[in-house]
Amino acid sequence: MTLSVVVVTGDGIVVASDSRTTLRQTPREGGGAAYRVASDFTHKVFQAGEVAVATFGEAFVQGRSIASHMAEFVARKNDQCINPKAAADHLAAFFEELYRTDSAGGPPAAPLDQRSALGFLVAGYADAVGEAYEVGIPGSLVNLLGTTASGGVAAWRGQVDVVSRIVRGADLELLDRLAVVTGKKAEHDALKPLLDALTYRIPLNWMNLQDAVDLAVLCIRTTIDVQRLTLGSLAMGPEFSWPGVGGPIEIATVTARGKFAWLQRTAVQGERPAGQAEGYAS
Repeated sequence: MTLSVVVVTGDGIVVASDSRTTLRQTPREGGGAAYRVASDFTHKVFQAGEVAVATFGEAFVQGRSIASHMAEFVARKNDQCINPKAAADHLAAFFEELYRTDSAGGPPAAPLDQRSALGFLVAGYADAVGEAYEVGIPGSLVNLLGTTASGGVAAWRGQVDVVSRIVRGADLELLDRLAVVTGKKAEHDALKPLLDALTYRIPLNWMNLQDAVDLAVLCIRTTIDVQRLTLGSLAMGPEFSWPGVGGPIEIATVTARGKFAWLQRTAVQGERPAGQAEGYAS
């Protein structure tokens, strides 16, 4: 479970994600699924050439983490990621092959809700224009989300219910499901124009790069805190929602002039801070 965010503004592009990996145990007959936090230090934001990439969805393919596959991808394809569209196309081909030859054998079925089982947000510059793409696996889907020349875009993928409540005024996916379950789909459909009007207007065409960073952090940090302090919506009761978003936030920026840059990136460290090893006094 993840929350990855891309924000495209005229000044540049921000890509960010949380660092939590969760494991899901197959439920026994009559019981619910069980989860546990596997790590709060998982890399989900990557550099490929001068392109920023964030992953969401499945955490493992062929028994290996997405981060380990991305290291291999960069080693093989880094020089070919000359712009975000090229990087997105290469990512789609690379992970489609991995996914369809997974250890389970044979091509997997598409998710029941038609979402991608594994996805990537890809951002960078083609000449002087910043572009953001979404890659979906299975299906090798590559879709343009927005550009710096078209007013920008903000997109979030993964566990988006908290962000949806903030930006759109409600968890509209949950509301859709409840309307069907309660037999009120017709009434719900009639109210959709009013529900759409609840959406906050985000002036992406006015934002500078710092504003874009703040927006990405707002989405992820608020999701982390809401998941930590709540048990999920009443509609889920008596089951609890699982806090699948957590750990440090990793952030990368891409600009026309400065290209790719890390703003926040976790690093491997020992028990003590660097320079504070046992027997050493700074």
